[in-house]
This record gives sequence, C-alpha cells and structure tokens, in this order.
Amino acid sequence: MNETCFYCEEEIEGYLRFASFVYENDHVEKPLCQHCYHEWLEGIKN
Repeated sequence: MNETCFYCEEEIEGYLRFASFVYENDHVEKPLCQHCYHEWLEGIKN
C-alpha cells in the first residue's frame, strides 16, 4: 500500500519517514517524502 506525503501529498515510493506533529492536543505521526522530511528536520533545528 502506497502512502502520500502529509505536506506535499505526493505518493511516497520506497522508504517511509515519519514526523511527529501535535494535532488536537495529541502527538500523531505522519508520513513524509524525503524532500519534505528534510525540510521538516531543518525547521525543527532552527
């Protein structure tokens, strides 16, 4: 089953990367493509 990226909504092929987000006071993990995962990591570093 293919997943879609939480940010760009592109279909993710290969290795899935998950990022944690706060949604309605809960921590949820959402799949990200490689590009969006890299952008997310850079965002939490700053």
